Amino acid sequence: MDVSAEETIAARLERARARRFVGRSAESALLRDALRAAEPGFAVLYVHGPGGVGKTALLGELARVARDAGAAPVRVDGRATGPSPEAFAASARPAGHGRTVLFIDTYEAILPLDGWIRETLIPGLPADALVVIAGRTPPPPGWAVNPGWRDLLRVVRLDNLDADEIRAFATAAGAPPDVHERLAAVTHGHPLALTLLTGLLRRDPGAACDLAGSPDVVDRLTECFLADAPSPRHRRALQAAAHARFTTEPLLRAALDDDADDDADDEAGDLYTWLSGLAFVEHGEHGLFPHDLVRDVVAADLRRRDPETRADLHHRIRRHLMDEVGRTSGRQQARWITDVSFLARTHPVIRRFWDWDALDAAYPDLPAPSEHAELIALAARHQGPRSADLLRRYLGHPAATVAVFRSAEPGPRGLAVLLRLDQMSDADLAADPATAPAWAHVRAHGPLAAGEQVTFSRFLIDRDCFQDASPTRNAASASHSQRILGSPDLAFDFLGAFREGAVQPEAMAHVGYDVLPGGAYEIDGARHCVFVRDWRGRTPESWSAMLADRDLGRTAPVDDRPFITALTHAAFTAAVRTALRDLHAPDRLAVNPLLSARLVGGGGPSALRAAVRAAIDHVRDDPQEHKLYLVLDRTYLRPAPTQELAAELLSLSLSTFRRHHTAAVARVTSLLWTRERDATLNHP
Repeated sequence: MDVSAEETIAARLERARARRFVGRSAESALLRDALRAAEPGFAVLYVHGPGGVGKTALLGELARVARDAGAAPVRVDGRATGPSPEAFAASARPAGHGRTVLFIDTYEAILPLDGWIRETLIPGLPADALVVIAGRTPPPPGWAVNPGWRDLLRVVRLDNLDADEIRAFATAAGAPPDVHERLAAVTHGHPLALTLLTGLLRRDPGAACDLAGSPDVVDRLTECFLADAPSPRHRRALQAAAHARFTTEPLLRAALDDDADDDADDEAGDLYTWLSGLAFVEHGEHGLFPHDLVRDVVAADLRRRDPETRADLHHRIRRHLMDEVGRTSGRQQARWITDVSFLARTHPVIRRFWDWDALDAAYPDLPAPSEHAELIALAARHQGPRSADLLRRYLGHPAATVAVFRSAEPGPRGLAVLLRLDQMSDADLAADPATAPAWAHVRAHGPLAAGEQVTFSRFLIDRDCFQDASPTRNAASASHSQRILGSPDLAFDFLGAFREGAVQPEAMAHVGYDVLPGGAYEIDGARHCVFVRDWRGRTPESWSAMLADRDLGRTAPVDDRPFITALTHAAFTAAVRTALRDLHAPDRLAVNPLLSARLVGGGGPSALRAAVRAAIDHVRDDPQEHKLYLVLDRTYLRPAPTQELAAELLSLSLSTFRRHHTAAVARVTSLLWTRERDATLNHP
């Protein structure tokens, strides 16, 4: 039967594809203008982008544009021809009359032919011919080396669809309007993800519009994104990059291998280079990071398929980041803390607490006196006149620290106030409805040892979002972690800034803070919640370990034993130095203040000596700290008569010896303090 082109199923398919195709107007206009021009501005249009971003669909639309202009499009898929010049030439032969427009898809599959295509095939085409190439990677270097191609090549990177295009796509696919916003949030505008999820909704209108409830969608997208991973190690590297906020070579080394040898260094470097060449990986100031959808899909796939590997990866990356936290301070440390918090972004409780799109958008600073009036007005606008009066009082109070949060815009973005309740008078405590119940709790659960601190977070206001997730809340959370990590003498910490409903109790419980019984207060007609954590008997190290497990959805064991040591951190440090000096003198150890500590357990001088020796042995057994152990050995275990002689025995300069000695004593002190204040290293 003689069937015209308009009556074929192929024509119907073409019309259906055209109806479903949305966006890419700039790329279509680029080819349309070239077809109209007597001498186009390019001979080759090179389109590149990650898998599933719509390159093949775009080539189909551009072929339609070419046909509408009277040209003769020829489409070649690199997967079909393979790296054979003969097979490719046969497939690329013009079909019919009209201006030749050659479309080459999946160019990454025929990269061995790149030189031949660039130097032989394309130059042999008619002068008015146009070539459109689509591949996952940018043009190979040979295109830039040849001066002629610099003028005749146009490179376009294909990105995800924008918000308007997502709505148009969803409408064309028959998705109801009430799911359009959710589709945009889940897919980030990735065309393949949109195709899969809208297809799922067509089959099952009641299906969950997310990745967690769509394993088939995750499998298909994972296959797309991991298709270029040549080995399990490369796959693991991409999984690490999906979990971490930014990926560097040191982070990869920590995520993939514990051995810091030359081979591990080389592998981390090779994997970093491979990651940096992926079409869906971006380069930033602090490292590499994948597109949002790639991150979500790869993370969801690993979470579902191999939770143990995910947990191992999580702990490795977190340890690396916490090491960086310990080595830095100020805004740099706050960024590392934010990177640690980012690891928990998929946790159902924590993901609602942070403004993930505004990380690093604000930072804390001290307010200038000229800004006080603006801060008071901010408190009055968001909370009321009595709150504004209290802020005015705290701006000049010696027991209050007022922080202003700044962003790229001029003026204060937000504010926070931290109070030292242990430094406030009874009149001060009674003047604020928030602080009196908190201090009553301290008195009921005390007594405080000399030097122990009690802190109360009293205000938290973002200029635009008040107490919802915001740049201010992000920065304040990082600042809170910095404060905890740097406060060894903290006894109680209260979080009392939040208006009821601004933060979920589950989020506070996640980080180890409980609702203070009877602590809720009203001011300016609004009810506020107070959360508390008793830090006695707990350390920042145990808190960090607890969060590492909780971020994975695990629950750590509870240890509510009271802390009985009466020594402040400063007194404890001095007692450790004395115990080291008296290690071989039981009579002097018998009067050391550490005998009252929990780590000794009432065992007398021998128990104290054993505890100190255990800390020294811990330093000895750590390869990275062995040089510190050698100094401890020659100073306290087998002491040389003088530091000068000890330095000579270790072949060190006296200044280097003293520097190592200071670090060694600090390390032993840290180990003993951790053991004293935290017996389990993993309780809330």
